[in-house]
Amino acid sequence: MLERATVEEAVEVAVGVLIDAEGRFLLTSRPEGKVYAGYWEFPGGKVEAGESVEAALARELHEELGIEIDGAERWRAEVVDYPHARVRLNFCKVFGWRGVLQMREGQRMAWQQLPVQVQPVLRGTLPVLAWLAGERGFSGAPYTESMDWLDDVKWDAAGLVTAIAQEQHSGDVLMVAWMNRDSLAETVSSGRAVYWSRSRQCLWRKGEESGHVQQVHDLRLDCDGDVVLLTVTQQGHDPGIACHTGRHSCFFRRYDHGGWAVVSPVLKDPESIYR
Repeated sequence: MLERATVEEAVEVAVGVLIDAEGRFLLTSRPEGKVYAGYWEFPGGKVEAGESVEAALARELHEELGIEIDGAERWRAEVVDYPHARVRLNFCKVFGWRGVLQMREGQRMAWQQLPVQVQPVLRGTLPVLAWLAGERGFSGAPYTESMDWLDDVKWDAAGLVTAIAQEQHSGDVLMVAWMNRDSLAETVSSGRAVYWSRSRQCLWRKGEESGHVQQVHDLRLDCDGDVVLLTVTQQGHDPGIACHTGRHSCFFRRYDHGGWAVVSPVLKDPESIYR
């Protein structure tokens, strides 16, 4: 699973798990204009200065859904690193409320049972589904992730897309490679970079021979849908080696007065890397 490594302080968020008399729970979609628009989550919002989690939840549910809750039962908390923020999600169960549910921010709503049918689901929601499954003795997968997101990539005639790996902490561009549907899907599921080798015509799990694995923290698609950007930590050597020549980056030659000057040293003899 892709994660953003960070040490920044988490933003406190109050989240309501509304459960009706039939045991269904309420999910709402994130409205247009917000990050992760269209993703499904449990409703709630930021805890303001001086507020308790319960007070923040009551305020947020009134502002977003137009209801007055009868109380909130603190349940569990989970820290989640998103690319835009680090948040501590304080989940509370809510069994009673007054008023008619209104989607005041243009979001959608769906009452759900396990397994959840709406897609896609926000990452911070997934642990809650697992907790509910444990409490209810549900043994199946609480949520099946759709692979429709792969259709948003503009694959070329060979079924490939350009992939750029950038180092998380330094911002260095490490390498350019290719991905197909299988390698991109495995990258997301495994959390490590997997490419497609055009020369060998097979999946290339970065570091499978050299040990120079790339841990993936973030994955982005450009505006035209034909370039994937991976933010990675280059593992296996310090400093990291991404290039088959034994250098930190594949971009070790710089134009200088009519020629390409080698400006990065070999960190490890490639003969000792690939045996």
